[in-house]
Amino acid sequence: MLVCLAQLQAQQIKIGIISDFEQSPKLNAIIDQVMFEIDQTTGPSRKVSLKDTSFGIGSIESAQRAYTQFEGQIDLVVAIGSISTKGLASISDLSIPVVALGIIDPKLQDIPYVNGTSGKPNFTYIWQTRKLEEELEAFHKIHDFNSVLVFVDEKAASTINGQKARNFIDSLSKKFNTELSIVPVGANVEEVVNQLPPQTDAAYFTVLLSQTESQAQLMIDQLNERKIPTFSGNARLMDYGVLGSMANENDLQQVIRKLAIMSDEIAAGADLSSIPVTLNTKDNLYVNVATAQKIRLPIPFEVLFTARLIGGNDRTVKTYSFEEVAEKALNANLNIKISYQDVELSKAQVKSVKANLLPSVESSLVASQINEERANAAFNNPEQALTAKLTFNQLLYSERAIAALKIAEYAQKAQEYKTEAEVLKVLFDTYKAYLNVLSAKTNVLIQKQNLSNTRKNKELAEIRVNLGTSNNTDIYRWESELAIANQSVIDAQTKMLTAKLQLNTLLANSLESDFEIEDLSLEGDLYKAFSQSPITEVVKTPETLKLVSDFLVAESQVRNPNEKAILESINAADRQLTQSKRMLYTPTIALQAQTSQIVGSSGVGSSIDAGAMALGITELQKNSWFAGISLSLPIFSGFSRKAAIQQSKINLYQLDHSQTLLDQQLELGVRASVLDLLSSKTNIRYSKSASESAQKNFELVQENYKQGQASITQLIDAQQSGLQASLASAFSIYEYIQAHLQIEFYVGSFIMLMPSNQVLDFNNRLQQYLNN
Repeated sequence: MLVCLAQLQAQQIKIGIISDFEQSPKLNAIIDQVMFEIDQTTGPSRKVSLKDTSFGIGSIESAQRAYTQFEGQIDLVVAIGSISTKGLASISDLSIPVVALGIIDPKLQDIPYVNGTSGKPNFTYIWQTRKLEEELEAFHKIHDFNSVLVFVDEKAASTINGQKARNFIDSLSKKFNTELSIVPVGANVEEVVNQLPPQTDAAYFTVLLSQTESQAQLMIDQLNERKIPTFSGNARLMDYGVLGSMANENDLQQVIRKLAIMSDEIAAGADLSSIPVTLNTKDNLYVNVATAQKIRLPIPFEVLFTARLIGGNDRTVKTYSFEEVAEKALNANLNIKISYQDVELSKAQVKSVKANLLPSVESSLVASQINEERANAAFNNPEQALTAKLTFNQLLYSERAIAALKIAEYAQKAQEYKTEAEVLKVLFDTYKAYLNVLSAKTNVLIQKQNLSNTRKNKELAEIRVNLGTSNNTDIYRWESELAIANQSVIDAQTKMLTAKLQLNTLLANSLESDFEIEDLSLEGDLYKAFSQSPITEVVKTPETLKLVSDFLVAESQVRNPNEKAILESINAADRQLTQSKRMLYTPTIALQAQTSQIVGSSGVGSSIDAGAMALGITELQKNSWFAGISLSLPIFSGFSRKAAIQQSKINLYQLDHSQTLLDQQLELGVRASVLDLLSSKTNIRYSKSASESAQKNFELVQENYKQGQASITQLIDAQQSGLQASLASAFSIYEYIQAHLQIEFYVGSFIMLMPSNQVLDFNNRLQQYLNN
């Protein structure tokens, strides 16, 4: 019985900590988290406890002494830091199992490494395979550097093989065509910063665990003040102002998780020398936009589109509403302004034509000279004369002039309706452009979320590989998916920029270069206004669908400004035909009167001579006048009048066909738009349900994949289904609003711009039509 009780007792696992770093609240919190995770992983059959600790290890010898003191008291040693790791790895025969954390590069540190394992009995470690080469490549995407300082922890630097490090740095310098320099960082960070070479144009931080937060902050502040871009292998430095980082959101959690699994395997009798040591955790590129603005560094588009951006939210960007954009279009659009000028031109044309029907009075002053032989006072012909004339003309009747005025008035009305149609079209194009920007913005957000999901899935695959439950095939596939997702984000970003440019162009580039627009949600006033409109409320059955469509078709053919414009054009063509027929038999009648006065004369004939007196002329006649009525009727003009009649008839036929074609187009547009409205309304509800279900399915499959119960193909299918469902759900509200606007466009007016009395009148007409 005693033997059975002894067997039922939990196995004791006493853990000892040897750390390069001094004891601190932050380090204590990490150790507590480590102990909790190990206890949870090993289960109730084992009792885990922290037996002893040794902090502030400063040399290999002190690490080895601390280890010797643990012998016989500890079941597992956790070494934290490069010095502690190097010291314990140097012991030829380890009596206590050792798991080490804080590896920089086992090859550079001369730490045992054989085919992904330590190859050393009773010794293993966790190596977060952060390759300086890959991180510098990411840094180089942000900033084209020439001279880079690599800051390394002074304690960690002491464990690195100097020659190997030099060879490694030289190879990187050659690859990036730059000068790389390693700079050890100890307690005096101010001295390090003050001694920076003047040609330095970039700085890279390795993991600086020995430095306090204030020391790290001081270094980063100094570099930012000097406009030197910085990059970090430690995500926590992003909070202090580092420009960029290749990091994983769950770095520490993954390390602790792997440590706990290793501890469970060791307690079960696993061979430490064969446990995989690598932990691939670097994936995500982070960029601090606030720092980029501070150091005035432009970020390339590829990075802006694909990296995870933090900071930079303090900029004030003007945000425009749906109504504000419509008002901008009315006031700024150049097509509208040109069309309004066409109206002014048509008005000026009416005035010009009307002038032909009004009286005209013309004055003139004529200086003349005739030859001396013709000059004769008797005939009032002086050799030199200055004559003033005043002429009056009044058209009494002219079919051409009367018709021209009426045709010009019809043309003016037609142009006013064409301008109204142009305003309608520009507004509709503006609304569509607004919705296109919203769709593009939504697409960017969803594609970024998909990119984040792909990154997470790749991390899950890497964890499975690190734990030995999967192979690299999944990782390669996720790398392919990640590249596709990155490109999708870039495409989405460029489409959003294009959509914004198109919207701003419609507004004559009157918006700022960087602007935002308000989203339209299911809870917004605009959606509620559309969803509660009489059209939406009534269309519920095939019968009401047909009735409402018939009503809207009738409205469009009466109220659409294009219909009104073509009617005015028909009136003008009809009047042109009437004119052409009347010109066959109607004359042109005009009244004309003229008076002239010689205001000065000289030379022969300018005074009364003997010949004139013999004829009884006692004074010269300096004033003359005449008045008369003219009537003209063309007898033959080469059949031009009959040709004009034929042209007018053909023009009328064309306009009749154009009107019929317009009626058909409006009917098709209205009926198709009503069907779109019906479809998009139901699509809002169903697509939302589909999106929620697809997201739940994706999360379940993702969890199953994490547990090894689902294949990568299943996860990719679930992710793609979720992506498409999310896009469909997000776009459904925009499609619904656009369908509603499309109906209003064909009918000829937008309800949101109509006065309340006109809206009421429209609703009453609809209700009356349905009742009848």
